[in-house]
Amino acid sequence: MKAIILCAGLGSRLNSRKPKCLLEVNGQTIIDQIVINFLQSGFKKKDIIFATGFKNELIEKKFGKKYNYIFNRYYRSTNMVYTLFNCLKKIDNQDIIISYSDILYHYLNIKKIVKSKFETSTLIDLNWKKIWIKKNKLLSDSETLKIKKNKIIELGKKTKDIKNIDGRYVGITKFSSSTLSNIKKIYFKNLKLNEKKFKKIDMTSFLNFLIKKKIIVTPLSLVRNWNEYDDTTDLKYYIKL
Repeated sequence: MKAIILCAGLGSRLNSRKPKCLLEVNGQTIIDQIVINFLQSGFKKKDIIFATGFKNELIEKKFGKKYNYIFNRYYRSTNMVYTLFNCLKKIDNQDIIISYSDILYHYLNIKKIVKSKFETSTLIDLNWKKIWIKKNKLLSDSETLKIKKNKIIELGKKTKDIKNIDGRYVGITKFSSSTLSNIKKIYFKNLKLNEKKFKKIDMTSFLNFLIKKKIIVTPLSLVRNWNEYDDTTDLKYYIKL
């Protein structure tokens, strides 16, 4: 099993001169806390892959040679899904855990998703509204997520219809070895058919695309608290994990 931490982005909304995963929250960088989560969950350093882009040398210098790094040289013109599959094309089919690098969460979430027997699993927060209300972002930063018979049937579309949102996508997903080959084929086939779209597609839109292709995406409820760090409002919000 491999862990992929997606850390190629520019962090433009935070006007950061370094990858935003290197910003400090509660006295420690975000990415340090994510790496600790994986190590506490039993991952070896050699099984953790940093999917890098913007100022990749800072991340490589920070963590050293015991970890693995796969660089997306097109990071300025692509999105995180392209960064992910730039990694996956270099990895044999096996269970893969994917984590955003701009979120904080408890390590028990990694242990939970590792144990998942579903082909594709993603963590969701069922109690997300109280946090978004505190951050005053409920109407400005809400996305669809609909669940039916323990399957996600839609996610990732901007909405103000808060009552019909079943949960909040967190940014931690598992592709099992049994489905990874098929998911790779779907992505690379569609990248050839529509390069402009699939170079820029974001993760929730891609998961939504997979759902339309009859890939079952199973929600797992989040353990404890979490927060994402997209802008300065998020940085001001303290959260106890």
